[in-house]
Amino acid sequence: MRRMSDLAGLLQEHPPFVDAFLALLGAIAGSFASAAVYRIPREGTSLLDPKRSHCPACGARIRWHDNLPLISWLVLRGRCRDCRSRFGAGYLVHEVGLALLFVAAGRSWAALEGPVALGMVLVALTGLWIAAAIDFRHLILPDGITLGGIPAGFAASALVPALHLRAAGGRVPWGASAFGLGPDDPQALIALASAAVGCAGAWAGMMTIRVVFSRLLGQEAMGLGDVKYLAAVGAWLGLEGAVLTLLIGVFAGAILGVLNVVRMIVVVAARRRRRGSRLSYTHTPWFVGWLAGRTIPFGPPLILGTILVLLAPDRVHAWVLEAWPRLAAGR
Repeated sequence: MRRMSDLAGLLQEHPPFVDAFLALLGAIAGSFASAAVYRIPREGTSLLDPKRSHCPACGARIRWHDNLPLISWLVLRGRCRDCRSRFGAGYLVHEVGLALLFVAAGRSWAALEGPVALGMVLVALTGLWIAAAIDFRHLILPDGITLGGIPAGFAASALVPALHLRAAGGRVPWGASAFGLGPDDPQALIALASAAVGCAGAWAGMMTIRVVFSRLLGQEAMGLGDVKYLAAVGAWLGLEGAVLTLLIGVFAGAILGVLNVVRMIVVVAARRRRRGSRLSYTHTPWFVGWLAGRTIPFGPPLILGTILVLLAPDRVHAWVLEAWPRLAAGR
């Protein structure tokens, strides 16, 4: 344990080495995430079966020296060594993306809370990245991450109370005061109370939104996976973190939805131009593009909100709950 603390102190004295170490660790986590994103949604595969990575096209096992994060993809130019099939840029995106997030997490958590807190945040970021990628491609949020995130959130809250307390700025987080807890009580107890209220409140709130809007729209307005996901966020970050996640997710989802509708309108119009004007169409490209582009996964925008709250809780809290209302009111 002393060696770990000595290593943490040494790294903190040399920030560039911390960034380099976390970037390497993030790239390794990204390599794991790329395998998880491929395997989890597919029947007959799991994170442990098959044990070795293989080429999706020819089935050849990936050699250890071809499985090095970043380096192997660049050396092989994103192709299988055996059949030369393209792997796609997704593998590189996973590795670079998590490398950047790990560096950001280090700057946000390492100096303030220490290696245990940073480790929990890195685990959370890896799970969030995997969930976002799977939902983006397959429109599902895996139960292993959503439901599994609930007990993990309670454990993280007990080990790292700052997950709930940082955004609160020294006050008792939302809902924890319902248990009669105050600032002088043990931080772990406050965090666990916040996790319980956050998980239950987020579940109840999201279920209410799902039922009401599904009836108003006459179709399913929100998947059950989103409900389970926000309950897990409540366990990790409390009710306040879940509300901030939802607000950011709705805003980001609206922007993503508009962009997707515009993209589909352009795609439909381009396809019709290629086919020529001799064909008659019942609906305009605007209508068809709106129908095709209006359905988007809600998971990635929600996860974006969670990542922002996780990495910069005090800044997000100040902006969403203080600066933005003043700006909207013109003050």
